[in-house]
Amino acid sequence: MKRLVLDAFDRVSVNWMRHMPDRLAHGYAGFMARHAVPRLYPMGTRRARANLARLRPDLPVEEALAGMWDNVARSFLEVPRFLRFYDEDRIETVGAELLAPRPLIVCGLHLGNWELVGLAMVRHGAAPVAFYQPPASEYRTRTVVAERLKGGGRLLPPHRDAARAAMQALVRDKDVFLIFPDEHQHGRVAAPSFGRGPRIGGNIEYAVRLSRASGAPLVICYCERLAPRADGPRFRVTFEAGPTIPRGGDREADVAAGVAALDGQMEAIILPRLPQWLMLHEFEPRG
Repeated sequence: MKRLVLDAFDRVSVNWMRHMPDRLAHGYAGFMARHAVPRLYPMGTRRARANLARLRPDLPVEEALAGMWDNVARSFLEVPRFLRFYDEDRIETVGAELLAPRPLIVCGLHLGNWELVGLAMVRHGAAPVAFYQPPASEYRTRTVVAERLKGGGRLLPPHRDAARAAMQALVRDKDVFLIFPDEHQHGRVAAPSFGRGPRIGGNIEYAVRLSRASGAPLVICYCERLAPRADGPRFRVTFEAGPTIPRGGDREADVAAGVAALDGQMEAIILPRLPQWLMLHEFEPRG
């Protein structure tokens, strides 16, 4: 029953957000963030509250929780509109010159509206190749994938030959590969570790191994939601150089060192912006 309710909510909201004037869309997104979305995910609220108390005890918890749900709700509701955001002067970009090398691996983070990572790459001449993890809802999958494809780049479904496809994109095609190391998969958030110790596995290891094998440098990209204008949201998308992955030594030692370095850099970016991190309500300290 909950899945049917969520599917209906998705369909109505996406259609409304696609056609509403900016001020109405901004108001509707705020209303849903305050009154609807938190009630649909009570377990997420409890988990996020515990994570805030452990990781950022300096923050007012209820204010941070409200900010988290506001960002989560708005980010989904903005999907039918985000392709307009550059043209509407809603996005500022920092560090786009780091997108020049080819091949290149961009490690995106689920901060702010994470859909703007790929859009920023396209706008700065680095249309990405990326795998995608289908959302829980088939309707969300169709909607999100359709909007991403309109933005530019290529999406590859995850499959058994994923590593080969990624290496072909990097080595043969000299492409830009986009991957999100702070993924939620199989019931756990693999990275960053936030005190658990860096984990070998998942997208963070995959990004490091791809960099080591292909020689492609790592760049980290994240989005921040800024104070909005009266007519809607504003964002800053930042690219920063990632760690250099050692090559030529012991392979597994190089990978472990690379994972630890990338994990630490991700943690340093996410922690000051914790209420805008999508995984705050999914992260388990023992996960």
